[in-house]
Amino acid sequence: MAAASATSSKEQPECPVCHDGYTEPKILPCTHLVCKKCVVSWLQKEGVKGGCPLCSVPILTCAKSKKRRRNLDALVNNLPNDLTTMTLADGQKLPSGQKVCEICEDHSATSFCVQCDMKICKKCAEKHTRLPTLKDHQVQDLKQPTPQPLAEQNRVACDTHADKPAALYCSSHNELICMLCAAAIHRECAGVKTVDDAAEEMRNILRQHAEKLRGLERIVSSQIQGTKDMFKDMRKQADDKFDDLEERLEKQRQEVFKKIKAEEEATIAALIAQHQQQQ
Repeated sequence: MAAASATSSKEQPECPVCHDGYTEPKILPCTHLVCKKCVVSWLQKEGVKGGCPLCSVPILTCAKSKKRRRNLDALVNNLPNDLTTMTLADGQKLPSGQKVCEICEDHSATSFCVQCDMKICKKCAEKHTRLPTLKDHQVQDLKQPTPQPLAEQNRVACDTHADKPAALYCSSHNELICMLCAAAIHRECAGVKTVDDAAEEMRNILRQHAEKLRGLERIVSSQIQGTKDMFKDMRKQADDKFDDLEERLEKQRQEVFKKIKAEEEATIAALIAQHQQQQ
């Protein structure tokens, strides 16, 4: 029995600072994971400019004043949570204690939805899996929890509840929401859809924008090539004109040289004839 307990404890993710199970793991700028309480106590000891206890990389790069000490908890709270580790740690704790259904709140929870991160009763679990938008969700028995699927999700958190994964997207408010938000806050919103559907719509929009950009790129490339061709033709016309001009100048030069040569020969002949007459 003790061996089984030790194995379970070993499987649970542990904070490298306090060596205890994670409660609220924070992702530091260096990507190390440390419990929020450990980060706060470490910075209280080292100061707001303190670095990671594992590698010394600064934790709060924005902290420039000692006044920041008063808001230390809030500053550390702004560091991102590692949802994978949180869900895995929570998965280890699911069987302990009496759980109340988080949907109807009338019955004891017997199951757990991985995607919604909610504990639900048997009736709600049956309804949960029949809804078209939730048919792909993994509903697990609380008595036999499997932490591995929880860790594999690594989901984006709800914009309102940071501890809940975003299962839906409300286009009316441009918010990622959890199932609780969908039922309590956004139940009358017409633009609520699954994250996968919203992502596919966004991908289609991005594809359309990409196609438009490719079309613009083709137009600009065509215009650039047309401009290059135009100036190439201009250079050819200039070369042809200068070649023609050089040819005509060369012809005139040869004619002038021929006249000069003839004049030279005539002058020399006249000088020779004059010299002969004098003899």
